[in-house]
Amino acid sequence: MTCDSGYVASGGADDVIRVYHVDESGAIGDLGAVVGHEGDVRCVRFHGAGGYAPTRLLSGSSDGALKVWDVTRNFELVKTMRAHRGGVLSISAHESGRVALTCGADAHVAMWDMQKGRVAYKYKAPERVESLAFTRGGAEYITQAAQRISSTDAEAGNIVMTFTTPAKVLTFETSGRMVYAGCEGGDVYGYDMRTAAAKGAVMRLASAHPQRVRGLVIPTTRLGETFGDSGPTRLVTAGSEGVVRTWDLRSSLSVQDDTPATSVASIDTGARYTCLCAMASETPPDAPAPKLEPLPARKEGAKHRDAVPNSKEQKNQLAKTVEKRNEKGGKQRKPTGFDDDDDFEIVPQDKPETSKREPNRFDDDEDDDGTPYDKPTHKQKKNNNKKLRPSVAYEKLATSARRKANNIEPKKRRSQ
Repeated sequence: MTCDSGYVASGGADDVIRVYHVDESGAIGDLGAVVGHEGDVRCVRFHGAGGYAPTRLLSGSSDGALKVWDVTRNFELVKTMRAHRGGVLSISAHESGRVALTCGADAHVAMWDMQKGRVAYKYKAPERVESLAFTRGGAEYITQAAQRISSTDAEAGNIVMTFTTPAKVLTFETSGRMVYAGCEGGDVYGYDMRTAAAKGAVMRLASAHPQRVRGLVIPTTRLGETFGDSGPTRLVTAGSEGVVRTWDLRSSLSVQDDTPATSVASIDTGARYTCLCAMASETPPDAPAPKLEPLPARKEGAKHRDAVPNSKEQKNQLAKTVEKRNEKGGKQRKPTGFDDDDDFEIVPQDKPETSKREPNRFDDDEDDDGTPYDKPTHKQKKNNNKKLRPSVAYEKLATSARRKANNIEPKKRRSQ
């Protein structure tokens, strides 16, 4: 489940993503279903750069696919990438939108280049990572395993800090240099990434829930609020027993104190919670519309055969020139507005069209789809060669072709 700027998306075991919208008054509108996965949708994540409304929705499923949907075009499918064997467990998008992180059931963590639509690098973790998230700023990302929370440098790829939790971690939330973990047994621990790993947790909410902490979020009071290194003051948790509680982190007790913590507010809904998310109450600004860049300025007196006409006189003069060339039988190039290689950027297509040709020994070992290249069998050679007759053997025809090319007459058989 994920929410951002009024949008709410949830994935389920029916292979469908349900999308809703919540306005400032709290009214909920059903935007419909997003269909495309062939397995349980295990994780979804909205992304909007620079504090604007989200423009992309990322989803991962048990079918091992990572899909990107366009929010501004009625959740149209943009890209499908094969991520992990056994399914995708968690997704996190960088603030810039250039890269994204995924972890899967195959115990691998992958970083994706969202501009090129392919994996940037992928590595196998020492133990299976259940969830991950970029920190604010995107310099590091947090990974959560069974009883381990680690901070990894996003650029270098090395582990900066690792904490071992006293119980199995079911959910976590990060803000600044603080990481809060909800564990099995009902306790919530807070870890400061600036301290040594040997010190362990710096705060604890003992017996926050009687059984398991299934959801944990840090609410924000205004859009884009940051807490810095000091961390937030409020925390909201959801337990498997169906109770949602709000906590004041400034009144948290010592880690060694087993006294049950006291919540600020509590509500019993009776629901079986599996996740929790929170959004700011303010409506964010819409995503900025793309601006068309003006044509590059030309020096006075410089000639440009493909210059785009701006005035009516230039357009009329261009039309007359085209008519004269057509009368003479000449061909006029369509004006493009750009003629230098530095004026535009070539963007590769998702599936570039390639001319048909026979593979040679200089080709790579793998084709574009990732399957290994196999040498054609005897039957494939027959089908590829149009001149080959089914009744004639390939070796016999090849021998005949060599004799014909070298003007060698075949020996005549003696008649008996």
